[in-house]
Amino acid sequence: MSIQTLVGFALTVSIFLGVLAIGIRVAPADLPYVFSRPSRLARSLLAMNVLYPIVAVMVCKAFSLHPAVMVALVTLAIAPVGAMFSQAMLPLVTPGHAAYARGLFFASTVLSVILTPLAVEVIEAMVGGSAHVNPLAVAQVVIGGVLLPLGLGVAIARLRPGARAWVPTIQKTSSIVLLVCGVLIIAAAWSLMTSVLREGTTTAIVLMTLIGLAIGHVLGGADEDDRTVLAFATVSRHPGVALVVAGLTDQPLAPVAALLAVLVTELAVIPYKIWRKRLHAAGPTGAMRPHTRAH
Repeated sequence: MSIQTLVGFALTVSIFLGVLAIGIRVAPADLPYVFSRPSRLARSLLAMNVLYPIVAVMVCKAFSLHPAVMVALVTLAIAPVGAMFSQAMLPLVTPGHAAYARGLFFASTVLSVILTPLAVEVIEAMVGGSAHVNPLAVAQVVIGGVLLPLGLGVAIARLRPGARAWVPTIQKTSSIVLLVCGVLIIAAAWSLMTSVLREGTTTAIVLMTLIGLAIGHVLGGADEDDRTVLAFATVSRHPGVALVVAGLTDQPLAPVAALLAVLVTELAVIPYKIWRKRLHAAGPTGAMRPHTRAH
């Protein structure tokens, strides 16, 4: 077994475990949360699955990026929401809005089986087919690595309520496996890293992230916590899925570029995260939350 095959298998395992943990932890009431609010779901899908991928394509066309970086940015834009997204939202929103974050993750995961391969087709048409990704292969990644473990996790939680005690261990294992894979990918392509980094690459990734945050913030509605959740959901995509899908392209450096994009994105969201954390800490008065919420 080659190192590339081994890393690909390990990435799949990491994705599976991370989503399995979410499925075990998710509450039954969270599953239909977003689907029962069609207006909120429509705004969320518009931000995450329509506008953000379009932004990725526009940014790629505006900058002279390495083809691998272009593939990486587009891949991240069409990947489902990250497995740790809902957990990361807990310090930033009131407890009642955690259900929106978990429901958004569930909706993104379920709909990604259809929307992610469809987005691949649309983006390939827009960029002249330079990505060369088989939508069926993308669907297999999403179904096997995301939808299946999510359903399995929900089933396990129903059959064994005590299984929630396993979640921290499963999540830690998933994170360690993903980290090791990332290190191996970078180590294998370190000598070629400078060819990926062109002038304007970091600026392009930061610009794409900031525009994505703005889109989610605006479409989040009148409630400040909803804005926070959707802003982060728009730019917080599953790095494991992005790496696997990037590996399906004809750009061998695309996984490395995807790791670079994830790292720069994490740094770019820090100012917004600090702002929203301070707003949340200020309470209802500081956040100016309305008494009625738009659904």
